[in-house]
Amino acid sequence: MGETEDEPLSLNLFQDLIKEWDTDHVQNNYDPTEILHKMADILEKETNVYMASDPDPFEERHPSRVDPECQLGLLLKAYFKKESLVQEVFNHYMKENYFTRAGLDQSSFNLNVSACRLVLDILPGLEIGVLNDTDGLISQLYKWVSGKLEPLCSYATGLLAVAMELNEVATEAEIREKNSKLVPEMLARLRELQDEAEKERDQARSDRFKRPFALFSKSPLKNPRRLSAEGEVDGVGKLSNGIVTINGGSGGKDQDGELVLGAGGKKETGGGGGCKKALERSGSGTLAPGWPNGIMSPPRSSTENSSSSWAEMELNVIGHFEIFPVSLQASQIFILRLLTPLAEYQDFLSLTQGSRILEVLERYINVRETRDARLAFEALKLLASLFCHKKFTLEWVATGGLSLLMQMPRPSMAATGSSLCLYYLACDDDTMEKICSLPPHTLQDLVKYCLWLLECSHETGRQYSIMFFGLAFPFRTILDIFDASDGLRKLYNTISTLSIISDRDDDRDSMSDDQEFMQRQSVRYTTQSLKKYVEAHLAIRVEEEISSDLTRAGGSPQPPHPSYKPYRLEQEQVTEHIFTLLELMNYRGRWEPIDRLIKLGGIQLLLQVIALSYDWTYAGRAETVKCGLDVLAVCSVIPRVQLALCEKFDLPDESAVGINIVLGTAEGEIVPDSPEVQRAALLVLCHLLCGPVVRPGCVKHTATPTPSKRRGGSDRVKSSDEVINKVWECVRANNGIMALLQLMQTKAPLTDADSIRALACRALVGLARSSTATQIMSKLPIFNNGVLNMLLREPVLQDKRAEHVKFQKHAHELIEKVSGPMSRKNYENNDITLDMLHRASVVANTRIRYNNKQLLQLMHEHLVLSGLNKTAEVLKNESDFVPLVDSSGGSVPPVYPVRSMISFHPSHLNRRMISSPTPSRPISTPSRQITSIPSSRPNHTATSRQQVTTPTRPLPTTNTNRSTTSTSIPIRVNRPTRTSVPTTPTPATRSAMKTMDASDQSTSKALEQVGDTKHEVSLGSIVSDFLSSQHALCRNPMTTCPEFDLLLPHKCPDQRSRRAAPLNFTSRYSKKSLFPPYGGPDGSKLDRKLVYSRFRPVKSFRAGGDDREENVFTSCAFSGDSQFLFAGTYMGDVKMYNLQSSEETTYQCHDSYVYHVQPSRDSKLVITSSSWRTPYSKLWSVGDFFDEKKQFKDEEYLEFSCNVQDKVVGTQSDAVATIYDLHTGQLSRTLKPTSSNGYSRNRATFDPTDDLILSDGVLWDYRAPRQIHKFDKLNQTLSGVFHPNGLEIISNTEVWDIRTFHLLRTVPQLDQCQIVFNSGGEVIFGLNLEQELEDETKFETAFKTFDASDYSLIATIETKKSVLGLCSSWDDQSLAVVEQGNGECVESAVRMYDVGRLRAEEEDQEDDGEDEDGGPDDDDSDGSSDGMGGGDDNDDEWGFPIPLFFRWRRLIWLRKWNTF
Repeated sequence: MGETEDEPLSLNLFQDLIKEWDTDHVQNNYDPTEILHKMADILEKETNVYMASDPDPFEERHPSRVDPECQLGLLLKAYFKKESLVQEVFNHYMKENYFTRAGLDQSSFNLNVSACRLVLDILPGLEIGVLNDTDGLISQLYKWVSGKLEPLCSYATGLLAVAMELNEVATEAEIREKNSKLVPEMLARLRELQDEAEKERDQARSDRFKRPFALFSKSPLKNPRRLSAEGEVDGVGKLSNGIVTINGGSGGKDQDGELVLGAGGKKETGGGGGCKKALERSGSGTLAPGWPNGIMSPPRSSTENSSSSWAEMELNVIGHFEIFPVSLQASQIFILRLLTPLAEYQDFLSLTQGSRILEVLERYINVRETRDARLAFEALKLLASLFCHKKFTLEWVATGGLSLLMQMPRPSMAATGSSLCLYYLACDDDTMEKICSLPPHTLQDLVKYCLWLLECSHETGRQYSIMFFGLAFPFRTILDIFDASDGLRKLYNTISTLSIISDRDDDRDSMSDDQEFMQRQSVRYTTQSLKKYVEAHLAIRVEEEISSDLTRAGGSPQPPHPSYKPYRLEQEQVTEHIFTLLELMNYRGRWEPIDRLIKLGGIQLLLQVIALSYDWTYAGRAETVKCGLDVLAVCSVIPRVQLALCEKFDLPDESAVGINIVLGTAEGEIVPDSPEVQRAALLVLCHLLCGPVVRPGCVKHTATPTPSKRRGGSDRVKSSDEVINKVWECVRANNGIMALLQLMQTKAPLTDADSIRALACRALVGLARSSTATQIMSKLPIFNNGVLNMLLREPVLQDKRAEHVKFQKHAHELIEKVSGPMSRKNYENNDITLDMLHRASVVANTRIRYNNKQLLQLMHEHLVLSGLNKTAEVLKNESDFVPLVDSSGGSVPPVYPVRSMISFHPSHLNRRMISSPTPSRPISTPSRQITSIPSSRPNHTATSRQQVTTPTRPLPTTNTNRSTTSTSIPIRVNRPTRTSVPTTPTPATRSAMKTMDASDQSTSKALEQVGDTKHEVSLGSIVSDFLSSQHALCRNPMTTCPEFDLLLPHKCPDQRSRRAAPLNFTSRYSKKSLFPPYGGPDGSKLDRKLVYSRFRPVKSFRAGGDDREENVFTSCAFSGDSQFLFAGTYMGDVKMYNLQSSEETTYQCHDSYVYHVQPSRDSKLVITSSSWRTPYSKLWSVGDFFDEKKQFKDEEYLEFSCNVQDKVVGTQSDAVATIYDLHTGQLSRTLKPTSSNGYSRNRATFDPTDDLILSDGVLWDYRAPRQIHKFDKLNQTLSGVFHPNGLEIISNTEVWDIRTFHLLRTVPQLDQCQIVFNSGGEVIFGLNLEQELEDETKFETAFKTFDASDYSLIATIETKKSVLGLCSSWDDQSLAVVEQGNGECVESAVRMYDVGRLRAEEEDQEDDGEDEDGGPDDDDSDGSSDGMGGGDDNDDEWGFPIPLFFRWRRLIWLRKWNTF
């Protein structure tokens, strides 16, 4: 570094020395002393050059990481690369008997000195654990220290100081014993050296007085940073033996014997132009790399910053630290370094008794006297370690030491060291209270000094000063001075100017990993301090507002908080204070600190930090984001902040809305697996959503425009109700309802799930005050199917019951807002309604009857599964019944009384038979619990108002909540449940609804006395209670019921009008002449239910060719003339099959699998879409061949318009929809929403009139074009399709009204289903999406059919093979289903089904059933069979001859086509 061509680089010299050692050290009687000294000379020279670049004095990284080009780093790498040299130095050269062991009569003292010197020089690149790992080295160092032979004693002290930084070394019993004797000796030695150094300084002053200009001619560092023509640093030469000399002096001393040290300044320094001019005036030459442009701090006095004083200032700021020959300065520094790590331990206190160590350190720190910044820095490090003990902090402040810390040269190494001491002082509240009691001018100097450190110090100095302010902000005295000194701007600038926050990619990309880490740490500490700053101001403002409110109310104000006492707020207190301020603070009132932060751009900066931290990976990321959110939480009191969070702001790569970032953080997207961050984000949402609608100083805004609005300016602060309505709307627009509902049901992390649930529910309560949000939530399943009530019963973690109580409180508030107020009366349960009371009365007066043989069957099954086979066999022999399982545990075909269930459907039988062979309960369970019997229908009214109460007074409803500790075991294996409604557990105790023999008892009396009723528990009473609880779940319970079935769920039939079409098809068909055209109301619905619950496979198409096993089918579609079937494949082919001849034609269309094929109605055009490899979509003309007409490079999905197929709509990434005109082939529209929902399976589509387009949940007017409405996102996958009636949009389970944009209903059975309408638009086919597992993609083996008029489930059709796609023919008589085998058989086929026809084996079963049950007029018969699924609660019934059915079906088709 700096060497010319005439003289080799230091690295080359160093490598030559290593080679020389490598050659000579194997010789006998080899003395390495001289070569070690030469190595040390080179290292020390480059160390001085490295220190001239003014690195951070607390820097512990390898020099090559700080400056990859520095010679010191390269030297250290070269040294440690020679492992044999490293081991030889530590294992042999540092032994005092090295020559003796070699058989030489020679002292090893000089060798030990050179080895210790070399080790001290390589410390920047040394892993200090080596000192402890080297056998006997620590003991040898203690021996040399006690020997007091210089320079070995000082070198050993320096090495011992490094070893003491290892906790395992310093805490070892033997070492502690040695240190107890060594520390007092070192303290005494330090005082002696200090006195001796002071005498030398006095002598030097006397000499300077005799020769006043000697300073300019004899300065040991005359022009130290200028490079000479020879490449050496000016003033630094070398003797022939390699020892460094400075300006002709030896060993780093001047003629007066004084060693001169100091440190340079950072280039961030704003002032100090005088010193730079002094350097320029001093002669020609260039500054060494890394030398700062400015060296002085902002002017404090005219004399300090005069240009003529630079030669004197350089002694204080820039200095050397010469190790050889050892000097008084080096000896003192080594002792200070040894005491620094030991001072943190409690044992050190007793060792300092009578040493007056603080007085010693005061003399070192007074740089104006010592003129030695390096020595002062080491003393400050020791002082900071002493500040770990309150004794020293209090004593230091009491003796006026605080002022001494602020008198450091600016900038200097000592100034950076003082920042560490100030930080340690602020860590103790008692010390800070004493500081706050100091004179005001001292506190002003303290704050100004720390603010100077924020801007002018080294990186660590800035960080320590930031942390000092974070600890000092709770003290109002410091806070007021900080505000008066414009401290917030300077604190804000510490991160606003960082490259890591820059909008330019070049600034971020040019940073090294170390620079990026340091800047992230700066962001972390600054956000922590900002959090303390705003929280302290929050406590002050709340105190003022409460006092003002008490004064206005005529009360006495609260006593003021002492200014020297800190404002310490826990998180709950902060939240409470924020809501208090929202209630009391004037809406248009000023809050100066927060207003300044807003003016500086702090809100946007904090949001930017939160968003950018997504890509940061370091330990402090969670704390950084949390502190940023906490600052936003306090600032959210201000309406301007609330509005700012609703606006977009620019990020480096995109733009985002503030609330969207907060919602993403709450969901765990920014910082995964950090519940603290999630809670902080949820608290911000709570403050935004739950604030008062009308705040003090603001009247409720009316619907008519006000004069202020017309004068208006949109930038004016709106009324409070306008602001909160905008916040509600923004949260909804950014899918807040879905996010909060998901968080309200979270179960992870286990220890924090309850608190997250409570906060999410609280935010939903605030959002529910919006009428639009309430309307949407009222239709969601969680409020109607009992899921919310299930969440209320038990906490996720029993230890978090306090959080669960909060969740219960907010959940009941939410239920009241969504479902209306509850009728409380005097009951403990708030779920009581008049409808429930009526149904409870009916159930209480119902006589429960059941078949005893069925009870015996269940008893026999339980005995067999419990291993009691002999007892079961005896029971079977004594009773005449058909067992459900045989003695081995296997199933036998059960026999059921067909008429035993009021609303019997064969699907119950099918599911029962399927589930019987695999019992799900453990064999070892001796008895059966009936606490979680699945019910067939929940009570919607009850479950929507369900609330957790104590079980002491159960109410007459089966939804009474109870907590059970035992494992719930169902009464039958895999009890079938109605697919239309999820199950609800029944109570574990006796239901209050049932009073078997007290039919004259009124319901109210039963309610009052049920708590005192005592029943003798018996098997009969348990069964009766169970049946009664099932009966209570009926929507329309009947007093007189037939015999209950123990093996199947019970349900009373729904009420029907007398004019309604008969359930029986024969009766309905005969009444069509009386009640045309369908035999009565709902006749068409019943017909559809009959037809679309029956599908008969008639034909299969399989791929031909050699690759048919790999080339599986992925999609299918019928041609417009119903003559051909198109099938897409995994290999990118489209196969066209002739439906009459089954002839196959293959066309290569894409390079990846074709997941969408759509022919036009005139069969002239076909659209194909693939998953990857552009072009994603293509348009083909169909004739004798497939001819490619147009490629759509970026359209991942493409489909025709609906009404007139003269255009296509494509779906691109980022929610962009494109519309192309088929006549011209040109792009006619590009629709890009202002904010997208980000559905993973977004598919743009036209409505039936081609006037509207739906893309990514956003509704567009094609004619304008303009964005009409953005629907709330309530699922992550499906964006939605239009209903053929043109009035509704179906998005996953949600059905939206296009006219009002209200959520009409939710259909849980459509969850994660791709839906396909039949040609008539009357029936929906639901196909479950694939499930992405870890090692495979899984498809469902069934598809569903729904009635499109009311979305009721018609049937679930089991195919026993994975269903990848389906389509209906244009005449609705056929259905094509893409099926793929599972397991070993992976055969793929497109199977054709006839709609409305039973399978062949099912027809045979139906014929047998008609013969046994008395013919086709039996109303209770049903044609569905195993594998063909079941319907909903209103199961169709028919009894008709098969030929009659087919004749009726043909009439239906003819009528339909005549209508067309």
